[in-house]
Amino acid sequence: MDVSVAIPRSAIASIVFIESDIPATHPSASILGEERLGAGVAVGPDQVLTAHYLVMGAASVEVTGIDGRPREVRRVALDHETGLALITLDGPPLHPAEVAPGGTVSPGLPVFLLTCTGARERKGATGHVSAVGPFEAFWEYMLDRAIMTTAINPGLAGAPLFDADARLIGVVSLGLATVGRYSLAIPADLYLSNKSWLEGAETDTPRATRAWIGFYPQGYDGGIVVSGVVDDGPAAKAGIERADLILSVEGESVSTLRELYQALWRKHPGETLGFQILRDSAIRTIDVVAGDRYEFFK
Repeated sequence: MDVSVAIPRSAIASIVFIESDIPATHPSASILGEERLGAGVAVGPDQVLTAHYLVMGAASVEVTGIDGRPREVRRVALDHETGLALITLDGPPLHPAEVAPGGTVSPGLPVFLLTCTGARERKGATGHVSAVGPFEAFWEYMLDRAIMTTAINPGLAGAPLFDADARLIGVVSLGLATVGRYSLAIPADLYLSNKSWLEGAETDTPRATRAWIGFYPQGYDGGIVVSGVVDDGPAAKAGIERADLILSVEGESVSTLRELYQALWRKHPGETLGFQILRDSAIRTIDVVAGDRYEFFK
């Protein structure tokens, strides 16, 4: 990417290092670990945007700016639907990045990302947007317009993705092995559209009321298999097991993760969903009372 060195230098002051400690008893600890290190980006003098799994269930979160000074965390708002988290801080003001307006990201756009490898070290990478489109993941997560880029993240997740004018266009959440799509970013548009709720201006209760099942479905050739279930989650309590093949939800045939999630999210926590599954060459019907992900992982 042919840009002035001054552009990354102007953006680097907005990058923060995040260190979270999660109790061993939290439902996410067995999968994501009890200590999580990541990056974030200031979107206000006292606000940091990052990937939500870095701070989910944290008993303590420490945020350190480029000046090496830790800030006290006052509030953490998680959005399980977008995969973003907004951290509100006390302490010395940060240098916020400019957030690009919606609709500015398209394939071919030159981009760069900046991230942390430690509290005081920052690294960057350049590339371009390779695709903007649907993305589904096995933890009951789906985006309609995820940003895929050729920039390889040289450090921790939660890093900001910038355009050539050093405007924030996304938060890097995952590394992808697919050729030409090395990093996946959650669009900053989703932060802008949920900003009032994340800041607590609308309500302190969860924004979304999607049904949550507590399993890990994986797509395969023409079908969906359960690769695992969350301990004590709705699926586990109802009797769904690893290696079950999901045939339908509420009588609606599903063969892709997108179809599955669309069927699930027509329901709300506390409502019952009927699953038809194939196990040991026998078709079974299992009723699952949907849970509330915000309550389960709080």
